[in-house]
Amino acid sequence: MEQFKRHGFAKTSMSDIAKASGLSRTSLYTHFQAKEQVFKALSSRINEQVFEEVVRAMKAGGAWDHRLAAVVHARVSWVYVLLHDSEYGRELINEKNRICGGQVLASNDRFEALVTAILQEGLPDTFDTSHLAELLLNSINGVLEKAVSKTEAQENVAMLVRLLCEGARQSR
Repeated sequence: MEQFKRHGFAKTSMSDIAKASGLSRTSLYTHFQAKEQVFKALSSRINEQVFEEVVRAMKAGGAWDHRLAAVVHARVSWVYVLLHDSEYGRELINEKNRICGGQVLASNDRFEALVTAILQEGLPDTFDTSHLAELLLNSINGVLEKAVSKTEAQENVAMLVRLLCEGARQSR
């Protein structure tokens, strides 16, 4: 991943990856036929780590709105890292979505189920919590798509979650 962060997806070669991994190109090609496969494997690993962080945040206890904020931030932490660590962060995010399309959708579905569960804990039955979770996640994706820095992404995601929670409290 450091090679992708340093050079961007387009400019990273299998030679760069092999060298950084301490492997010969031949050894690398034994496991991966192209850099897209390497990137997909890295993305899968990161995705599982992020999901573990999300589950920890969900189980941490506390008020539903605080847990919701912690879960959301845990889920998008990889975006924050890429936007902060690399001038190629936006490119890498776009490549992840392109290369890992099916994995992204499955991950989003898992996450949406967790957010729905938190919303069900905190909101009255009159709310369609699954629709609200979907709306929140779509909005977060829009915020992240436009963010150009870690700080901007974090602040705007936090604001969005606060607005949702405050709006839900006032409409009770």
